Amino acid sequence: MELIDQLEQRISALLDKLDRLVAENAVLKEEHAEAIKVLKAENDSLKNKLAGERSLTTEAVARIESIVARIKDRAGQE
Repeated sequence: MELIDQLEQRISALLDKLDRLVAENAVLKEEHAEAIKVLKAENDSLKNKLAGERSLTTEAVARIESIVARIKDRAGQE
């Protein structure tokens, strides 16, 4: 009977440990989900900023090309 008592104690200890690990896992998943949410929001913000910068760059290039074209036209007239 002593072996059965030891087995019961070990199984109880393992089940207690399992319960603690399941609870800890749930907490970690929640923390991880929150971190993912924050990173996604930051990523979206950075994508928007990048799109704005690309737009400004495209506009600047178009204006520079226009200036260069005007200079070429003027140089061709002389």
